[in-house]
Amino acid sequence: MGVPPDHRTTGGILAEYYLLTALALFWVALRVWVRIRLTRNWGWDDTCIVLAWLPLFAGLVLIQIEANLGLGRHMIYLQDAETAALQILKYNTFFQMLNVLCTLLTKYSISLYLLRIRDDRRLRLGLGVLMLLMTLATIAVIVVLSVSCIPLQRLWDKSVPGTCLALAAVYNVAYVQSGFTIVVDLCLTMTPIIVLWDVKIKRGRKTMICGLMSLGLIATVSNALRNDFQSGLTSADMTYDMTAVSVVAILELSSGIIAACIPACAPLLRRNPPTSTMAQSTAYYAPHAGGRSLGGINGG
Repeated sequence: MGVPPDHRTTGGILAEYYLLTALALFWVALRVWVRIRLTRNWGWDDTCIVLAWLPLFAGLVLIQIEANLGLGRHMIYLQDAETAALQILKYNTFFQMLNVLCTLLTKYSISLYLLRIRDDRRLRLGLGVLMLLMTLATIAVIVVLSVSCIPLQRLWDKSVPGTCLALAAVYNVAYVQSGFTIVVDLCLTMTPIIVLWDVKIKRGRKTMICGLMSLGLIATVSNALRNDFQSGLTSADMTYDMTAVSVVAILELSSGIIAACIPACAPLLRRNPPTSTMAQSTAYYAPHAGGRSLGGINGG
């Protein structure tokens, strides 16, 4: 097999991350404005999505550092390729921790938002169980990544004495977390359909809300693709083969945040926004069970 051309994917990776991070910030900022100035009903779901953007941004910083080290280039063209690859592996380990944390906070936000639509015991229990399991899976990934080498520094500095787990074993835990995230995504996508089944609002509005909530499936597909591309993290040409898994990981995180924010901005579509605090409170934040109200979204 001949020497591959010096093809670089670094620019594409960075362009995607900067663009999607900016779009995510735009939608988060718009959601903040809607909840603070328009509807005046800030909730924990809003706090969670703001917090979710922070690890997305921190991940951008790490990916930029990896790009400076040679991410997106074939190892054969890197000076001191082994050292560069180990340094990229170091920053990518922390990126994966931020990845699962961002995903968890996004799912928290979506779950709490669904409780604005309809807050009843069965829904709280179901979402509570899902989020508990999701939290445990996230903690498991962070712990395993943290002890992948003891001390962790040995992961990127082979002169440090210690022991390491096989990278394949470490990523197997990530596979489990990723698979569970896909299940949670599908459950959260189906929940609005079930919740809105007997809510007394126009059919068109129901369709719009369910359609907006289903935008999270973009993150689900990205998650599934990330599992398929995970092998790039352990390949002989790791710095180049990481391109695919990096691209879909960035898409998964940013699209999840954007999809979580768009339905919360639905009050902007109203023709006649409420003019009083009482009207805002009544129209936008009435999380009742049954077919009486659509808390957080109902546009009247």
